[in-house]
Amino acid sequence: MNTQKTIPSKIQPDNLSGKERLALRRKRLRQKQVRRQKLLLVVLGAFFLTGIFIVSFFIRQKHPEQFSINSACESYRSHVESVSAQYEMSEYTDLILALMMQESSGRGPDVLQSSEGAYNKKYPQVPNGIQDTDYSIACGIQELKYAMDKAGVTGPTDMPRIRLALQGYNFGADAYFSYLEKNGISTWSEASSEAFAQMASGNTPRSEDNPLYATAGPWDYGDQKYPEHVLRYYHP
Repeated sequence: MNTQKTIPSKIQPDNLSGKERLALRRKRLRQKQVRRQKLLLVVLGAFFLTGIFIVSFFIRQKHPEQFSINSACESYRSHVESVSAQYEMSEYTDLILALMMQESSGRGPDVLQSSEGAYNKKYPQVPNGIQDTDYSIACGIQELKYAMDKAGVTGPTDMPRIRLALQGYNFGADAYFSYLEKNGISTWSEASSEAFAQMASGNTPRSEDNPLYATAGPWDYGDQKYPEHVLRYYHP
């Protein structure tokens, strides 16, 4: 006797009762709905992830990586506040501490690296010539104020002019602002900073093996990215 079971053929709607046909249509409708929902979830997920990527990209472009003031620089806050008040710079204590972070991280006597500036009348005008922390802070604050006056800074959040002032602090305010005026430049850019450094260095490039090439720019003069380096630490 043939005991092999017969595999039933696909159920045909014509062989079903009205109630069974209705149930089958509902089942197929639910299956279609489930497929549509899964597809919709996949599409929405793709859009969501793409949106996150785009938003994150623009946030990173608008807000470069930020860093904090270290404890060594924070230990000078009260003194910086006191000296700033003498030169009408009280609003800029946080900016001065950010400058200190970039220049020295609060280490050594010349914490604002102001030895080579015009306000140093007491020590040799050579790198790290100042041997008195208080004097370095006083000279550096005056140097920064001079550059900010040149740039026309209107307040602690006037970032376009603060960038110009910071670059002037690094390059030397008189020469830098004279160059800007001569070339009709009113906003800071890395390109114009490099152009000035090229001129000031006498067309002397840095070697690509020099660590400063990547961090401070291709020309052997100052830091052509100085404003952004300082502003990493400045959160007004």
